[in-house]
Amino acid sequence: MAKEILVAYGVDIDAVAGWLGSYGGEDSPDDISRGLFAGEVGIPRLLKLFKKYNIPATWFAPGHSIETFPEQMKMIVDAGHEIGAHGYSHENPIAMSAKQEEDVLLKSIELIEKISGKKPSGYVAPWWEFSNITNELLLKHGIKYD
Repeated sequence: MAKEILVAYGVDIDAVAGWLGSYGGEDSPDDISRGLFAGEVGIPRLLKLFKKYNIPATWFAPGHSIETFPEQMKMIVDAGHEIGAHGYSHENPIAMSAKQEEDVLLKSIELIEKISGKKPSGYVAPWWEFSNITNELLLKHGIKYD
């Protein structure tokens, strides 16, 4: 008997936010251009690919990406994919105070609920970093996985 193999697909929609919060790209037209391309062209291309192969995915979106690309985000929701939290402007949790980290998480959750009608259950840490309180905050606000 053949084994069943399960695969999970996650897409980080860093777009412009990834450059703003991680790499200091706010002063680089090239970085901003790459971020805009990711949101305006990359998202529809990936949606087309996932539809072709009937692949569900979780899209981890910084709040900045949700606000910058609302049409593309709605396309993701309308295609039936899950939206997960990924900060606001890809800020590093270690570099924030506890209040700042919670405020960013709450803003992200609010934007996801507004665009999808659902509270997110997943989270991917910007910078792949957790502070000493990240787990506590995720549990407090109903996030089930990273």
